[in-house]
Amino acid sequence: MIAKTSIGSDFSGAIHYGAGYTVEGKEIMNKADLLIAHNVVSRDPKGIAAEMQQEASYSRCKTPVWHSSISWKPEEKPTREQMIETANRYCQKMGADPKDHQVVVYEHHDKPHQHIHVYINRVPTDGGKALETSHNYARNVRICKEITEELGFAKLEKLEEGKLRHVAVNQQDAQKMINLAIKAALKEKSGTPDEIERRLKEKGIECKYKVEEGKLKYSSYSYQGVPIKGQDVGFTAKQLQARLEKNQQHIEQQFKQPQHEQKRRPWLGH
Repeated sequence: MIAKTSIGSDFSGAIHYGAGYTVEGKEIMNKADLLIAHNVVSRDPKGIAAEMQQEASYSRCKTPVWHSSISWKPEEKPTREQMIETANRYCQKMGADPKDHQVVVYEHHDKPHQHIHVYINRVPTDGGKALETSHNYARNVRICKEITEELGFAKLEKLEEGKLRHVAVNQQDAQKMINLAIKAALKEKSGTPDEIERRLKEKGIECKYKVEEGKLKYSSYSYQGVPIKGQDVGFTAKQLQARLEKNQQHIEQQFKQPQHEQKRRPWLGH
């Protein structure tokens, strides 16, 4: 097993290639399978790339795209579960724990040997320090050797499904997806429940809000068929209402500021 890594600035081209398409939507290979999607709500390449680029925009990191191709020897035939476990361990050993980073992995079928493409957002979801890129070649050699020795691919077939992190979501995954989507909507200065609902629906999240006297009193969500209460995604209705009001105040101040400056300009000109 070997890995090669490149660093870039644009998630759109990278993720579209991973999915087997050009940015314009032209198919460039017969099939590419999505194996992993950590901390992103979307499942289409355009949506995934947009989420990852948005998360990176909150950082000073200019090259947030980490792309590693991991290949097996032609005689090795890793299962889907083995490739998923390999990708997760690879990210962890590189310093990008899938719990804290956006990670997307595709399997390609365009070569005789099996291989996957791992895309990591170097900027963690908690806003911490970007993933280190120094000595990538040496780190790849060491980590691939470690994973090969640890897993012994023939033995991994009996690994319990519950230990694998893959595309299907459970309750905990759904909670985190919704939490991230709400945070992103708030960062975009959404000021009303309707705006939050619209942005979440774009990511496949259903919302149920109850508003009384202009105040949000109840919230619940559903993602890929998994129902989640508002309090379980890190935002009670009261907390979300407070954040929306703060955003609304900020929006109103922005609208007022240009008018104030316009009034001052004639005076400043004298």
